[in-house]
Amino acid sequence: MIKKFFVKTLGCKVNQVESSFIIECLKNENFIPSSEKEAQIFILNSCIVTAKAEAECRKIIKRWAKKNPELIILTGCYAQRFPQEILDWAKKQCIPNLIILGQKEKFEISQILKELLNKSDIEYPLIMVEHLSKLSECEPIILHKFFGHSRAFVKVQDGCDNFCSYCIVPYSRGAPRSASAELVLNQIKVFINQGYEEIVLTGIHLGKWGKDLDPPQKLTDLLWKIEEFLLSYGKEFILRLSSLEVNEIDEDFLEFAKRSKFLAPHFHIPLQSGSNKILKLMNRHYSKEQYIEILEKLYKIFPHATFGADVIVGFPGEDDTDFCSTYEVVKNSPLNWLHIFPFSPRPGTKAEKFKNKVPFETIKKRCQILKDLIAQKREKFLEKEIGQTRKVVLEKFDEQKWKGISENYIPVFLTIELPDPDLKGKIVKAIFKNKKGDHLIGEVLSIPQKTKE
Repeated sequence: MIKKFFVKTLGCKVNQVESSFIIECLKNENFIPSSEKEAQIFILNSCIVTAKAEAECRKIIKRWAKKNPELIILTGCYAQRFPQEILDWAKKQCIPNLIILGQKEKFEISQILKELLNKSDIEYPLIMVEHLSKLSECEPIILHKFFGHSRAFVKVQDGCDNFCSYCIVPYSRGAPRSASAELVLNQIKVFINQGYEEIVLTGIHLGKWGKDLDPPQKLTDLLWKIEEFLLSYGKEFILRLSSLEVNEIDEDFLEFAKRSKFLAPHFHIPLQSGSNKILKLMNRHYSKEQYIEILEKLYKIFPHATFGADVIVGFPGEDDTDFCSTYEVVKNSPLNWLHIFPFSPRPGTKAEKFKNKVPFETIKKRCQILKDLIAQKREKFLEKEIGQTRKVVLEKFDEQKWKGISENYIPVFLTIELPDPDLKGKIVKAIFKNKKGDHLIGEVLSIPQKTKE
């Protein structure tokens, strides 16, 4: 009997790539993707970065259990890190037919499902999770279709060994592992042949790419190979990087940034704290002075860039002076976008046991102060962009207008009367005319040619 399945993804861009691979594998085995309402098999690709993400996983599973599904599959970071705890919880909640798959097993999901569905003597809940030490490579996956996306995400790396004191990721993703440059270029070629014009490089710790290869390589080695490959097509592309650590932005990278014809003026560089005392407690290997210096160097090359950062508010030991230091770094640096996290103690990390916890109300107040500050900075940044011409990737036609994302990561509404679905994912040049909320309104200067049959 043919089964219908539904996949839900929480968390990062890497999870989105891996969920697309799961969908593609299951479709190849004649499983049918469906809506949540009609599915017989539910698959949750989970996140564990915060306690909130973990709670969201349990909430979703409980909701699905009420639909009396044939199978519920939990995979990803939460499943890898806490399989036994999840199993015990599932038994108490009387969750039917739950399978817990680890990071390695998610890539074997179609075969696992076929085997389990042909057996009648399986005892659920069921754990199928190999130890992280068995993860010796970045799974060599090639997506032939990136379902539902107008921009193509390419997973080039997995794992992290930084062991920041607050972070559970190394315990759920394993050591850094790199995809070969050849595999990356093959994936990009597939996406370009499908019509994608923006490529987003993503990894759990992107800057670690190449360090585990033989011989070791640097991320910039990969970037130059991609640059040369894109140049061979003789057309416009956007090459976007998902996230980079500040101490991985060296002179080689800055040279690439100056010379690249495709690199997006958009940089996500985690800050976490503007206090050197707190950075040391976090086991972050840079100072606030180094952070500001690197951002200023990038700003000189890309004064029109979106500069984004993650900031953790209320880390144990963060006093008013430490928070003020973070505030000043955000205020006086080129940062114009923030992802603000209230500190969330993660089981098994060093910071879980740190004393001098910051009261919840204090954390809440400090979060709001940073939100107000970055809202003002973002507003000024968007106002400066009015009158500028930028590349924009078309994402969705809705209510007689196209929604897109600019090369410098601004949501844009475009006055273009062409609902042709073939334009999705294409790059247009647009001039920004005015602002509406956190969007800019743009006028398209040239219409891309339709995809030929």
